[in-house]
Amino acid sequence: MRIAVGGILHETNTFRRQAAQLSDFEIVHEKKLIAAHSGVRSYIGGMLDAAEKAGAIVEPTMFACAEAGGVIDEDAYANMLGDLLAGIERALPVDAVALALHGAGIAQAIGNIEIDICRKVRALVGPNVKIVLTLDLHGNLDASLSEVVDAAFGTNFHPHTDMFERGQDAINILPELLSGRLTPKLHIEKLPFLLVTATTMYGPMAAVNELCRSIEQEPGIIACTFFHGFVWTDTPDTGPSVLVIANGDVQRARDAAQRVARFVWERRDEFRPSALPPETAIASALGSDAWPVALLDGGDDPGGGCPGDGTHLLRAMLNASLTNTCFAAMFDPSVVAKAHAAGVGATIEVELGGKTDTRHGSPIAVTAYVKVLTDGQFLCQSPMGEGSQVVVGRTARLQIGGIDVVVVSERHQPIDTEIFLIHGIDVTRYRIIALKCTNHWRAGFAKVVKRDVLADSPGIMSRNLSDHSYTHVSRPIWPLDQSAAY
Repeated sequence: MRIAVGGILHETNTFRRQAAQLSDFEIVHEKKLIAAHSGVRSYIGGMLDAAEKAGAIVEPTMFACAEAGGVIDEDAYANMLGDLLAGIERALPVDAVALALHGAGIAQAIGNIEIDICRKVRALVGPNVKIVLTLDLHGNLDASLSEVVDAAFGTNFHPHTDMFERGQDAINILPELLSGRLTPKLHIEKLPFLLVTATTMYGPMAAVNELCRSIEQEPGIIACTFFHGFVWTDTPDTGPSVLVIANGDVQRARDAAQRVARFVWERRDEFRPSALPPETAIASALGSDAWPVALLDGGDDPGGGCPGDGTHLLRAMLNASLTNTCFAAMFDPSVVAKAHAAGVGATIEVELGGKTDTRHGSPIAVTAYVKVLTDGQFLCQSPMGEGSQVVVGRTARLQIGGIDVVVVSERHQPIDTEIFLIHGIDVTRYRIIALKCTNHWRAGFAKVVKRDVLADSPGIMSRNLSDHSYTHVSRPIWPLDQSAAY
């Protein structure tokens, strides 16, 4: 069994004004792809592991991924897609193509990149080669995807601690497909719903997952996945969906998907987000009986395409004269450069953050003590992506009043404690851990944080959906339109 492996993975926030450029992507080709993902808990890592166990021959092509950002530049996308298709063509003949995609990727002049990639790969390899995918739980799926691929497996958990397992699934199904023992029939059920995603570790999302897992135990069902969608992508496909794969019976797949969709729709009020203004969130954190408390910057999460230099929450923290508090990660390469030039032990005057746009806050004029400087390189320790190399550029730990602020040169959402540890910060000794990350931190900080509070500062990931100008979503859609019905 010969399998071409590759992909283009990007979560696009269309409310971000800055387009994603080619330089924003980490791109690996052929053998470097294997080296970068072997032993890593990623989608590609799971594919490689399953292929090795199956004795399959892997033909690595190209894999490109970037931190979530704005709409992908047209030329950048064309460049990456051309590389991917050329790599697959060089690998031919193959029995299958396994692609790691996202589901909420948008490129200029293209729209949904996942359906575009899959259609072009299908045209290249022909009808007999199997195409299998991994997808992110936040995918806004194009329902026609079911017509061009043989199987697709989305992450079930948020944080996405099961990327590796879904990569394994994509490979493990291939012998059954190639032998004809399985005839996959896919159905994608869309809901007229803007769902602000929440963790699956507890609450109503955990109940949805339990239903999906129970359906997967039914005869003839191969996979059942609920996709939350990504509400900060303004497209006709935006919104949650249910993808079910059944063996030889599309009606069985449709019925199962509709069961999950009805379950979610009937409970839609339970999915309304709970978020507080920064000042109120800080007061709530200070009133906690258990420490540390995670204080989350809801309007400026780089993992959702935000600039990462928003200042609303940090300004409120400084105004509250917080002590025994740490904060990561503020994106400001100019401040990092000034700190490195001054050196450890220096006191510097800086304008921190607020350099991308005014929506996320203006720069904060502060006097900062330079405590630690690093090269910003470490290995991820979270179950989500464990073993992967993280590079955030040069960094600085600045002490501003009673707050330790980690400043980075590349946008970064802290999904584990490593960004603090490389700066000598033991988060267990702090009362408040402020994070520019709204959900993916949960796996990496699970043994540390006792409680969390979401501060919904203004920004392109604000939970107040009326703050965003939707022009392309399919209407009517709930909660923007109370007339929406499923």
